[in-house]
Amino acid sequence: MFFLIPIGTDAPIYHWPYGTVALIVINTLLFFLVPDPSIFAMHYGGGVNPIEWVTASYMHGDIFHLVGNMIFLWGFGIIIEGKIGWLQFLTVYNVIGFLQNSLLQLLMPLLGLAEPGDASLGASNAIYGLLAMALVWAPKNELTVFLFIFMIKIIARVFDCYILTFGIFYIGFQFTLAWLWGFRLSSEMLHLAGAWVGFVIGLLYLKLKWVDCESWDLISYIKNEHGKSRWEQPVSMLPTVDYQLKEKRPKKKKKKARRKDPLDELEPIDGQGIVSRKTKRIERIRQLLAEGKPSAAATEYDSAQQRYGEFALSAPDLLKLAKGLARQNQMVQAIPYFEQFVQRFPDISDDARLKLAFIYITEQERPRAGLRMLSGISPDALSPEKLKKRMALERQANLLIEEGVLEIERPNG
Repeated sequence: MFFLIPIGTDAPIYHWPYGTVALIVINTLLFFLVPDPSIFAMHYGGGVNPIEWVTASYMHGDIFHLVGNMIFLWGFGIIIEGKIGWLQFLTVYNVIGFLQNSLLQLLMPLLGLAEPGDASLGASNAIYGLLAMALVWAPKNELTVFLFIFMIKIIARVFDCYILTFGIFYIGFQFTLAWLWGFRLSSEMLHLAGAWVGFVIGLLYLKLKWVDCESWDLISYIKNEHGKSRWEQPVSMLPTVDYQLKEKRPKKKKKKARRKDPLDELEPIDGQGIVSRKTKRIERIRQLLAEGKPSAAATEYDSAQQRYGEFALSAPDLLKLAKGLARQNQMVQAIPYFEQFVQRFPDISDDARLKLAFIYITEQERPRAGLRMLSGISPDALSPEKLKKRMALERQANLLIEEGVLEIERPNG
């Protein structure tokens, strides 16, 4: 038995998830208020009932069914609602459930895949639709996933993976189970139908340009154009905005020319749809990180800070930059970015503190700096595996202190 549970994402979220929270509250209230959810489930073989196409998606059979669905609703609801806002999100969510339920109630008995008296309920059909939409809109963004395996021994750990990888695994797993059952009525068939409807809606939104995925969508990824913004196209191809070269004034005397940002050569005329230079810098840094070039991303980030003064990356981008350098064994170079993360985001800095303490103690032999960093981590916030790492680092730091290691405070410490 195993569970893969999404608990976080680095996908950009531009709208607070009012709709997602509302759906979780409504589903929970209905579970406790409706004494017999089977009355509102979707029934097969007794004709067409459009009311059930709506109500079935809000009913759950038991508390485990409810809790599992609500966790996944949060994990993918925030991604979809974060791009289109609460009103469109609620509309899309209910449209997925409505279409999926209608198709199954009409087709399953007709194809002989459901028997009279069969019934289905649950929000998972719409949630799998949201998963498929997230796969289309943000395939290369990462999910933070909690893995729980209960077999010969219990394994619990947290890791990051692409939404594309997670989606293909889960949908592929459901397809395999449905194939084994002969594609008869089952929870797997409900999930697959919801995923198919969500996939089509996600592509439709892209085609009609109803959503801005900043060129990180599945189509751009397949075409190897992911991360390329409008600013990287020829000027003549930029939509809705006209640009002109700045008028160059004659120089009074020869000076060593300052290296200009290429974006300085472009100037918007009408001010509509303009992407700021700072936004462009962030997009460039994200692209470099996605391409596995953290050193280049760090150079770009440092240059932007020098140029614009107050210029800072978001928490996911900054942590990805620091971890990217560490993964390429550039531990010392990663220190200032981990330190910046700890300073700016203290409430979510446990992982960064642990990694920073590791670098202080093992790479720089700064045991006291490492212990100070570890002291800011709550033991309850770490997984069993990371708690073992923390204890090992504490032992190593205390051993260095007992050996009389001379600790030199450094500028980045």
